[in-house]
Order: sequence, then structure tokens, then C-alpha cells
Amino acid sequence: MTMIIVSIVSIPLSLLIGAHLESVFISEEDTIGMNLARCEMERVNNTAYASLTAGTTTPVNCSSDLGYPSYTVSKTIAYVQGDDASAESLKKITIDVTKGSQNRGSLVTYRAKNVTFGPAP
Repeated sequence: MTMIIVSIVSIPLSLLIGAHLESVFISEEDTIGMNLARCEMERVNNTAYASLTAGTTTPVNCSSDLGYPSYTVSKTIAYVQGDDASAESLKKITIDVTKGSQNRGSLVTYRAKNVTFGPAP
């Protein structure tokens, strides 16, 4: 009788522990992904507006330099309003971090022409 009660309790408990371990690994990957996205976003925030060219690039600085070569950081810059010739324009910058085929983090910001980022000089 004791064996039956122990088996009834241990089977769901072992499934619970297995699900917990899986979520720990996923949480670690998501945390690394968001930190890599923040790293690249800081680089974007410290880049002059004119240097942010429209298109998609894959920067390797954050992921490879920090020891995470299995993560891919991609940066997409697109005009939301105006273009290079406009007196005023707005760019949308999206940072996506993937590991394999799964998205592990995503950040979006907007930058406006003739608006400085950070403290005034």
C-alpha cells in the first residue's frame, strides 16, 4: 500500500521538477537575449542620427564580444516619416535577438532628426 501512495505522489512531483528545470533554462536564454538587446540599444543611442542608415544589419559586437556566439543580434532601421532629404524625419530602430530560430528579446526605439539624445551640451 505504501508503494502505491509513494508512486502516486512521486510521478506528478517528478513531472513538476522536469517542467521547472526546463523553465529555468528558457528564463536564462531570455535574460541573456534581453541583455544583448540592451547592449546594442545603448550603442544605437550613442550613435549620431546621420550614421543610422536605413536597412538591416547584423552587428556582432555584443553577442560575440561578450561570449555568446550562438545568439544573433539584428538591427533594423526604417524611416517612419520623411527621408534623408527631409528637413525633419523619424527613424524606427528595432533590435531583435535570436538563438537558433527562437526570438529571445526585442526592443524598439524611435530617433528624430535635429533632436539630440542625452544631456544638452
